[in-house]
Amino acid sequence: MIAAIVLAAGLSSRTKKFNKLLLNYKKKKLIKHTIYNILKSNVDYLIFVTGNNKNLIKKNIPNKKNIKIVYNSNYKSGMASSIKTGLKYLPKETTHFFISLADMPEVKKKHYNKMIAFIKKNKNLPIVPYVNLQQANPVLFPMNFIKKLKLLKGDKGAKVILKKSKKLRVLFKEPGLLKDLDLLNDFQIHNPR
Repeated sequence: MIAAIVLAAGLSSRTKKFNKLLLNYKKKKLIKHTIYNILKSNVDYLIFVTGNNKNLIKKNIPNKKNIKIVYNSNYKSGMASSIKTGLKYLPKETTHFFISLADMPEVKKKHYNKMIAFIKKNKNLPIVPYVNLQQANPVLFPMNFIKKLKLLKGDKGAKVILKKSKKLRVLFKEPGLLKDLDLLNDFQIHNPR
């Protein structure tokens, strides 16, 4: 089973009073892009880690058997706590899992599927997307990396671990794998409802 831990707990501090996941991007709420891009892919199970505005975020996530919504009560401490919260809810059958950022709408079904296809080449290494020699997101981890990920602290993602680890690089041309949306200027329509 392939799972995806979707980090949707952030403070959205750079979009002023708006939670960026609820802002419209290309006529649809940002979080909806993320959800449906993953649901269309070969990912079997999604874990949404919420924090800031948890009830508003939850309202925008469909009620499906293969989606679990969990709350990170420690979300203000940073990304590491959300990763660790998500890890607790991986199904027992999971062989690999993505760590995905909820604010990256240009990561599409084809990107997820291409990375999943690389599992056949090596089942024990993280599968990491690269665009123009730059590490991108999301990263697909094998289950043997859980212990290392549980050691993360603060607002650091898994880049710290990946720097010291062997990995399988998957090359992409699309810059959308590098771009998360952080500022109000990143959105075409500023409508939080």
